[in-house]
Formats: sequence, C-alpha cells, structure tokens
Amino acid sequence: MIVPIDGFEIHYTDSGSGFPLLFLHGWGASAAAYKSVTAPLESRYRVIFPEFPGVGESPDPAAPLTVEDYASIARGLLRHLELDACDIFCHSHGGRVAAQLMTDENAPRVPKAVFMDAAGIPPRRSAAWKARQSGYKLLKKLGTSRVTAPLFGELYEAERDKRSSADYRAASPVMRQTLSAVVNTDMRERLQRIRSSVLLLWGENDTATPLSDGQEMETLIPGSGLAVIRGAGHFPFVDNPAQFRAVVDAFLTGGEQ
Repeated sequence: MIVPIDGFEIHYTDSGSGFPLLFLHGWGASAAAYKSVTAPLESRYRVIFPEFPGVGESPDPAAPLTVEDYASIARGLLRHLELDACDIFCHSHGGRVAAQLMTDENAPRVPKAVFMDAAGIPPRRSAAWKARQSGYKLLKKLGTSRVTAPLFGELYEAERDKRSSADYRAASPVMRQTLSAVVNTDMRERLQRIRSSVLLLWGENDTATPLSDGQEMETLIPGSGLAVIRGAGHFPFVDNPAQFRAVVDAFLTGGEQ
C-alpha cells in the first residue's frame, strides 16, 4: 500500500494480527530484507513496515531528509492508521528514528522496543582521523574548484570513492546528502529520555555499529538490557538466527502490552 505522508509517497505493509508493532528498517534495506524477522512476529503482532523515502517502493525525496523528517513520517503513518500505541522493532538507522519518535511531543505509547545494532552514537574519531579529514577537505576544495580541478580533480575523485561506504556509493545524489546529514546525528540526549522497556540486541562482531555503541546505550536508556548475539555482525538474524529468535521471543512474549 502507498499513502501520502508529509508530502512523501510512502509504501508500507500491514500484516499479521494483534498489538501493533512498527518496524523501522536500516539504511537502504527494504521490507523484503527482513522477512525472516517479521514473518514469525505476525502470529502475535500486527506488523506495520513503512519503507522510508528512497527505499523499496517508496520514491526518493525531493530534498535531503533529517532524523526529524524520518520520525515525522513514522508518526504520520501511525496517525493515518489511527494508532496511538505500538511496540517498535528497529535496526541500524532505524534506531535514530525510534529514539526521535519515542521522545517527540505527541509520541505514541511504546511499551516495548527492540533496538537491533542501532545507530545513534556518532562514530568515534581519533586525532589521526581528524588530521586526515582536514587534508581531504583541502583536496576536495582543490578538486572541485574551476581553477584547480584540471590538476586535482581525478585525485580527489579517487580519494572520495575510496573513502565512501558501500551505502554511500549505492545511493542516489539526494540520498547521499541524506546519509551525510544523519550519520553523525547524536541521539544520546534522546536515548536518556526513553521510558519504554528496551532490549538492545547486538552482534558481537558488528563493525558498522560496534558493540561498544550498544554498551553505551545500555548506560543511557533507563532499565534497558543488552543481549549479545554470538558470532554475529550487523545482521544478527542472518548470522545466528537461532540465538536471535530465542532472545527476541523471550523479550516480546514476557509480560503484557
């Protein structure tokens, strides 16, 4: 189904039955990528899965998005469905969106939330990295200036491609701008304001959002608990599905909404 939300055409799926569960996906990952996660949940949840602009069947936005924009889209979909309460399952970039959504004014009631390898703690940068970044910014200026581009343009483009992530290289121009805008958004203050029961679910070998991020989130979110999935990376439901499913089931089936 496609519905207009805040000027965006948002494709979403709505399946299963029971208490609503809003699934907030990771960067560039469509609903199909999480089918092994959402399908088992449909036996006890009404699973609502919006694909954010530029993902799956939702077209690119006209301008770059912020974390606030993403949360507004999620809130708008809940409003469209006439829901004022839901559980949340978020992954990676979806963690930023969840933290914003759960602490905004007029936020939905969220009894439980699963933060899986969630983003929201900005990358830690060493002094050496900052020095290299300063050099790169100079190269960018030289490589894009009309006067110096003939000399430095090719070198800059090679360095840019080497530095950029696979997500960045695969994205359209407007989504590249969006990624650059959201990747360094610090959600710590928002995380401290969450009052839901939160399971932090992390792959022990995650390199995209390292385990140290989950450990820090555990200190920030009151009453949260961290479960580490052995031998798993950024997608623990793929790397260790048995332990992943056992932990999720234990958390979501314990207590009532």
